[in-house]
Amino acid sequence: MELFLAWLLRQMRRARIVFVGLYLLVVAGFAYAEPRSAWTWLIALIGALLCVGVWGLVGFWHQVFMQRRARGNEVERNDG
Repeated sequence: MELFLAWLLRQMRRARIVFVGLYLLVVAGFAYAEPRSAWTWLIALIGALLCVGVWGLVGFWHQVFMQRRARGNEVERNDG
């Protein structure tokens, strides 16, 4: 199970980079096409919030996974 979680965490970190790259590309396109439109900046704001949410989710799961591994290593050291 830990191998699967480690693999999933690596995939989530990669997806985070792809997600942010696509966001920047879309926002650049909207800003170039119609920079004075309120919809452009609404889309940019909502996209930024989604990016922050994805980064936070990945950070949270990374912290949870690393704490679990640290606790597991601590138990092994105490036993031996």
